[in-house]
Amino acid sequence: MGLRLTETLALLPEARRFVAEGERLVSEQLAVVQILERDGYDTLDAIEHLELLEGMQAEYLDHLERLERRVLVLVRPEA
Repeated sequence: MGLRLTETLALLPEARRFVAEGERLVSEQLAVVQILERDGYDTLDAIEHLELLEGMQAEYLDHLERLERRVLVLVRPEA
């Protein structure tokens, strides 16, 4: 059985926080990569970390979108 409307709505704020925090972390790590590149340092580890963060962010976004779609399904008037 899927989540009820109240349960789904309760999950949305946390999912949105994860997405916002993920955006911030990706942005910060991108800046780290750019600084390392500019200063001539090895960027392999920083790029791998960025890719990890980007992958996690994609999962956070997917989860948020699923929750939002679920809300729409639950509130859709019956035909």
